[in-house]
Amino acid sequence: MSSAFWKSVLISPVVLGITLLLSTGVMAAPKSDSIDSLTPIREKANGVTPVKVAASETAPTTEAEVATNTVKPGDWQYTALQGVAAKYGCNSNLNNQVVSQLEFARGLNSCLAKLEPILAQKPTTTTQPTTPAVTAADLEVIKRLTQEYRAQLTEIDGRLTSADKKVAQAQASQFSTTTKLKGEVIFNVTGAASGATSNNTVLGDRVRLLFETSFNGQDRLWTRLATGNQGGVNGGLKNSTAEGGQVSEGVPFTNLNTVGIDWLAYQFPVSNTNVYVAAYNGIHADYAPTYGSNFDDFTGGSGALSNFAESSPIYKIGGGSGVGTSLPFGDTGLKSLTVGYFAGPTSANKPAAGQGLFNGDYALLGQLNFKLSDKLDAGLTYVNSYHTATNPIYAFGGSGGLTGTGIANLATAGTTANSYGAEFAFKASDTLAFNGFVLNTSANKATIGKQDLWSYGAGLSLPNIDGKGSLAGLLVGAEPYVGGVGTVPYHIEGFYKYKFSDNLSITPGLIYLTAPNQTSNGNSAVIGVVRSTFTF
Repeated sequence: MSSAFWKSVLISPVVLGITLLLSTGVMAAPKSDSIDSLTPIREKANGVTPVKVAASETAPTTEAEVATNTVKPGDWQYTALQGVAAKYGCNSNLNNQVVSQLEFARGLNSCLAKLEPILAQKPTTTTQPTTPAVTAADLEVIKRLTQEYRAQLTEIDGRLTSADKKVAQAQASQFSTTTKLKGEVIFNVTGAASGATSNNTVLGDRVRLLFETSFNGQDRLWTRLATGNQGGVNGGLKNSTAEGGQVSEGVPFTNLNTVGIDWLAYQFPVSNTNVYVAAYNGIHADYAPTYGSNFDDFTGGSGALSNFAESSPIYKIGGGSGVGTSLPFGDTGLKSLTVGYFAGPTSANKPAAGQGLFNGDYALLGQLNFKLSDKLDAGLTYVNSYHTATNPIYAFGGSGGLTGTGIANLATAGTTANSYGAEFAFKASDTLAFNGFVLNTSANKATIGKQDLWSYGAGLSLPNIDGKGSLAGLLVGAEPYVGGVGTVPYHIEGFYKYKFSDNLSITPGLIYLTAPNQTSNGNSAVIGVVRSTFTF
């Protein structure tokens, strides 16, 4: 209720009377039931019960009765308010029960809020009011009730004012009405237990702050700041390689903990799909299903330890600036078609020859997504890509390899590649899942010639294994390698993410590389990891 109405009743009955005359045309005849001859007809048609207490009735004058703590059915106040509520369509919430004076005042407050706009109506000569006009007799009853429950109405008004102030303060103190702030902090203790030129254990960090903004409730603008200081431990192996690279290593701002933007993208709906546009550092996993099951946290610190175990390396071919979307077909069988194109992050913004969106590094992806059963999903993926000499094949379009042997990633003076992949994810139960993939890349490398690159893997995961959200995982596979050269470089990874709370998890694990860079003869390596992940 606007408190202005009942306060004006208390302060100036004369002003209220004038308002009544101007707004409803009520004649100053206290015994008149209504100034609208159609009111009784409308009341009967609508089933409305007229007010049974008029101004001529005698109201109690003793202070003792008004001072009681309750109002009961049969009291004149109770009967009067029920009549007003029925006639003018307000909800008094009395429910024919004994109520406290404050509860009664709340009901009165509700009816005053309903009557205020009725009093403001001005009938025209051509139309009748849509609601019954307030009679002088009814107004007298309302005024009497308002006067007697002045203290309770004042308390209600004070509570509403206080609540309004608290809401205003809360709104003023919000970070933004359209932006959510999310964060992730990783402390990573890791080291090579064997197979390295040195076995020093290191402690590194990675921090991400994500601003997620929506302008209409259906779109998303992502702006992410990142920093870190941990280089790849695998760089210190006897045979330097991208194999075993961890998700928390090799951020764009390595070693100095300097802060910068490492992701800027926008997603918005078009017809029955969403379009994803990346201005900087977009990846295929942002818009395409990866079938990584519980291993894939999309470069976050709550899934697998390594870049390889997250999902098939085919999703790491290319990245940067571009666009992607999925076109839906149905709920089962062939579910959707995913398409996307990225220009490399080091060339997309440069207008020089051999660079830009279409003349430098790029990756064009197409993927068919299948829903084979309630438990089984699968995908068939194709990527056509080009890589300059400084950009490895499996590197999100950047200059540092994320997975695969050194000779597989090598792009020499320029490499064109066609990659074909198949992936699946099978959810056996709420606590058991399987996933797997196979990848072939047919690469044509300048100065080297054609090479067939292979990668495959199979994983078993146990989500919520302890009923608290913890995750155990085991993956066995081979990171991308050149077929027919050296030894197949197998990768075996096991980890257990123990979830202390919704905001903290600790993940110990081991990564075993049988033949780093496709070289055996005692070069196998074991990398130990203890990763702590804080999220907010």
